[in-house]
Amino acid sequence: MHSRKKRTGKSLIILIILAELSFAAASLCVIFYTSFSHITQRRQTEIVASLDSFDEDSVTDEVPGIVKVSREQVSEERDETVWTTDNVNYRQGPDETYESAGSLSIYTGVKRTGITYNEWSQIEIGDQSYYISSDYLTTEEPIIKVGGAKGEYQKYALSLMPEFGWEDSEMYSLIKLWDRESGWNPNSHNGGSGAHGIPQALPASKMASEGSDYYTNGNTQIRWGLKYIAGRYGSPSNAWSHFCSNGWY
Repeated sequence: MHSRKKRTGKSLIILIILAELSFAAASLCVIFYTSFSHITQRRQTEIVASLDSFDEDSVTDEVPGIVKVSREQVSEERDETVWTTDNVNYRQGPDETYESAGSLSIYTGVKRTGITYNEWSQIEIGDQSYYISSDYLTTEEPIIKVGGAKGEYQKYALSLMPEFGWEDSEMYSLIKLWDRESGWNPNSHNGGSGAHGIPQALPASKMASEGSDYYTNGNTQIRWGLKYIAGRYGSPSNAWSHFCSNGWY
């Protein structure tokens, strides 16, 4: 009888010890889970907060989903007009992996509404948001807003402005003037008067002073035209004012 009581007492002690161990193990699990959750949340916060300077390769394997979503979030809100510096596609999301939604020609102005952490610009087209890499955008309004041969002729004329002591802003007047005269087409010819070329020289042979290819070479015509404007009007803006008042220059 005495030995049975001892066994019962020992069993009770063992059960108590097992219960305490189970409780301790459960407590450790709760502590571990809570600590792990806090660490994970803190790590996520650190990743988002440091996206401007983080090393993508060092964290992509760790939390790829967090990095991708965070990189695509808008970090700066903007409300400004920007211009494309090249022909470029705009996309459904801020990364080249997203499908193209359309394209914009060089020198096209669009409204920018934000910049993402990965340096893509959020733009607005037809009340819809799209994205373009910021590498293809500028906040400086371009003087030349056309591409192709016409754009190249305008760039050449702009490059010659300093030779005459003119500011680049004079290009605005020159563009309007020769848009009206010839559309910057070196083959433009007025059958009635005989005026020819980009500057509509009359007669066309006047431009021979700048080169024997004056009849077809737009650059030769531009050089002559700028010298003509400088000698007669002093500047493209004065020539444009005269054209607006008289219909010729």
